[in-house]
Amino acid sequence: MAKPQYGYCFRPDLRRDDCSGTLSLWIEHYGDTRFVPTTYDVRYKEWDAVGGTLKAPSGSTGRARRLAEYNRAMARNLRLVEKIIGDLSPATKRFTADDVANAFNRAVAGSRLLGVYSSILAEDSVFCGHERTVRAYLTASRRFIAFNGGVDLDMGTITAEMMLAFQKHLVGEKTLRSTISFYMRTLRAVYNKAVAEGIIPARPDSPFDEVYTEVELSPKTERASGGRAKAASSNV
Repeated sequence: MAKPQYGYCFRPDLRRDDCSGTLSLWIEHYGDTRFVPTTYDVRYKEWDAVGGTLKAPSGSTGRARRLAEYNRAMARNLRLVEKIIGDLSPATKRFTADDVANAFNRAVAGSRLLGVYSSILAEDSVFCGHERTVRAYLTASRRFIAFNGGVDLDMGTITAEMMLAFQKHLVGEKTLRSTISFYMRTLRAVYNKAVAEGIIPARPDSPFDEVYTEVELSPKTERASGGRAKAASSNV
């Protein structure tokens, strides 16, 4: 059986004159090619056509971080395509590029769920050797899902009111302020990654603007700050 080929390609936006465009995942099998568009808005000079990746600039600028997010998501998606092909190969004697693309789209649609996406990020972190990050993603998402009655939820539906209700619930359970901050910062990181990868749409107001996300300081550091950290977190 012929082995499918797949990767990413740059597709220029002819409506723009700044050499910008988007990336598409391509899947070729038995001479047929299927393109799966992404929302990754990139410039041609940022695209490495030979390596099939983005050339992230050095430094820690917002653009560099965004391109690094894109590269991580692309690598994850290629692993997903490889898994889909592996699953289809023994089950279907002759599958098509459409079969692979459709299975990929179904999997991506499911990644809008907080629990599913947190697990995906956790797998990425295991792949990179970041065990503490794995525990953070899974612990925070499971805690919020438990608050939601055990039902996983579409991250695009998370609101500021929901996060404030979650915070109130944690306070009512006598949860430490540092733990509340840990949950909120971790959930915010997961949410922001989903926005950066185009899994959920960006919006002007963040659901996390009104909840407590300060990093707790040690007593010594707090004394050195003149109590400013304590005053800033007095609303929790």
